[in-house]
Amino acid sequence: MKNLVWLASYPRSGNTWFRIFLSGLMGDFHSKTDLNRIEIGLMANSRHMFDELSGISASDLTISEIDNLRPTVYKLLSQQTTDHIFLKTHDRYFFNNLGKPVFPTENTFVCVYFIRNPLDVVVSNAYYFGRCIEKEIQLMSSNTYTINSNPNGLLPVLEEKTGSWSEHVMSWYNSGLKVHFVRYEDMANNPVATFATVVQFLGYQYSDDLIAAALSQSAFDKLREIEKKSGFNEKIQGEQKFFRSGKPGSWKTELNDNQINKILTDHETVMKLFRYLDPENKILD
Repeated sequence: MKNLVWLASYPRSGNTWFRIFLSGLMGDFHSKTDLNRIEIGLMANSRHMFDELSGISASDLTISEIDNLRPTVYKLLSQQTTDHIFLKTHDRYFFNNLGKPVFPTENTFVCVYFIRNPLDVVVSNAYYFGRCIEKEIQLMSSNTYTINSNPNGLLPVLEEKTGSWSEHVMSWYNSGLKVHFVRYEDMANNPVATFATVVQFLGYQYSDDLIAAALSQSAFDKLREIEKKSGFNEKIQGEQKFFRSGKPGSWKTELNDNQINKILTDHETVMKLFRYLDPENKILD
């Protein structure tokens, strides 16, 4: 069954925003948004899902053994329904030790990849994880960077092999899957048209008025207010608030010239490919 829809992104790139929007669009968006009951997008690295479908506790396995079983887990999940199953992931696209793609081609319908200017990604991740800008720039260029890694035992979510920002983007770009890339900046600056294009890519038909209504309910100011009142269970414990600014361009007041130049040097090729740099290395808005 080819019904898995991967919602892939490097952290802090619009993935959760889209899931909230789509939940509203396909559900009852006349009611108050409940951040803790997002209907669209299971966590692809959910330990509970892995344990239940594999019949093995992840705590009894090594990371490599978990990765070797993940394609089977997703195949079993795919067999549970003929409907689309949306799965959020921050993993790069990669092959396990058995030489198999962790995200099985034979069960994949499509992938939506959310990409954001790495200059803003650095700032957003630094605020969210409570790390300094310099450390975040270093991690974003590390091919061995992982999130949810815990040397003292497994978390409720499994480790995700993020890698560097450029590696992450290009791994899905070269995956061979049917991938639609959507820029965070287009989501923010031209939301109705951008979100409508993604919805159409997924095979759904909704009017611009319905899309605008779902976008209104998932506006960042509303999401910040709801998180402030009732919290958000997808926020990592101990980290800063999940919904911060949401506006592109915060790097202009947060990064110095050396930091900007380091990011451009590390990610120039991919930034040009996705129109964040022009051929002369001028930063594009």
